Amino acid sequence: MRKYLTLLCVAMALSCFAASDDDIKLWSDGPLSWSDFHQLLPPTSSEASQLEVELSATPIENGVNANSTVSLEARAMMHRNASKTSAAQSTPERLRYHQLQFDLLELMRRNLQEEINSGIDGATVEKRLKYYQDLYRQRVRQIAQETKNGSLEAAVESWEDNIESQLLAAGTPQVPQVTAMQGCYGVYAGVGYDSPTGSLRDNFGGSFMFHVGLTGGYKRLRVKADVAFGQPSYRNDNIFNIAPDSEGRPLQGNNSSSATHIMASVQLGYTIVNHGRLSITPNVGGFYNRYGWDIANYSWDKDDEGRDVRSITSVEKRNLHNFSFIASIDFDINLNSGVTNTSLTGATHRERWTSSLRITPWLAHSKFNKCDPTVSGMHIGINISYLGLARLLRL
Repeated sequence: MRKYLTLLCVAMALSCFAASDDDIKLWSDGPLSWSDFHQLLPPTSSEASQLEVELSATPIENGVNANSTVSLEARAMMHRNASKTSAAQSTPERLRYHQLQFDLLELMRRNLQEEINSGIDGATVEKRLKYYQDLYRQRVRQIAQETKNGSLEAAVESWEDNIESQLLAAGTPQVPQVTAMQGCYGVYAGVGYDSPTGSLRDNFGGSFMFHVGLTGGYKRLRVKADVAFGQPSYRNDNIFNIAPDSEGRPLQGNNSSSATHIMASVQLGYTIVNHGRLSITPNVGGFYNRYGWDIANYSWDKDDEGRDVRSITSVEKRNLHNFSFIASIDFDINLNSGVTNTSLTGATHRERWTSSLRITPWLAHSKFNKCDPTVSGMHIGINISYLGLARLLRL
């Protein structure tokens, strides 16, 4: 029984997909027929029939990552599921009238495609698309008036000859296949965890880090710069080994149990894998590391019973920082991509925008000589980020 239910579910899913795919009819698919009108009007309707069409200029992406191309294609489409007719009005004359409307839409499409092929930017494409959509509606109203909704054969024939001659003059513009340029730039942001080792761990605990960065590159070369912030625990009351007073009492101590941790890096990488939805990029570079915390200065006195009483006289900020090296590997998993009408910088050219999940294990070194004794160790971490990467598209 379970087997038959599974087969039924698969069949239903396939039928839904087929129905959705069957909604669109392109002008290039051939002449209209009444079977393309999927909605039946009630007998009481005052409408004879209705053709639902759309003119669009949506970029279509083929492939992913380095192998992707983009088709900058204008499309003249009929929506079968929204187009209506009635049994009484499904006449050859009425179908001829709708075919005239569809031919007019194809003429608008060809004119728009020619302009796209000339290299106009994405914002201009949107303006020209709206222009042709408005022009189509204006011409459809004009045809309806002059042909009395297709009932005057001579007027219909005159419009058919006019549009056919314009279609022949326009020809069939090729749809260009556009590839993204070799250069790219983008942003990434996310969270991660940093776990110190060695004597670093004796003084500072691990912590979650928030990070944000910029990236760019050419071909397989990559460069990235980022900054991260966290608040690890602080485990050493006297990291600078300040001498106690004459009675051995500490003169300084932590004013809080946590520190601030800021990291920044600039790294250069090379993409060794860029296939399908995965790219892998090892990186090396410079690493800046800074811990900061508050130190309390103490004074001591005796109470009435002779016991030591400590009071805070002032609070000072202390920090440790150093420059060192960092190594990381970016595993970028492509989530989706599309084509924008404008660039991330606000310019009016189109770009291919790719959204990815970035997983980055990393390793960095720190050594603080100002401490007594010297504090050193490795940082071992992993970051999970959202990456948005843009590549310029040009004809």
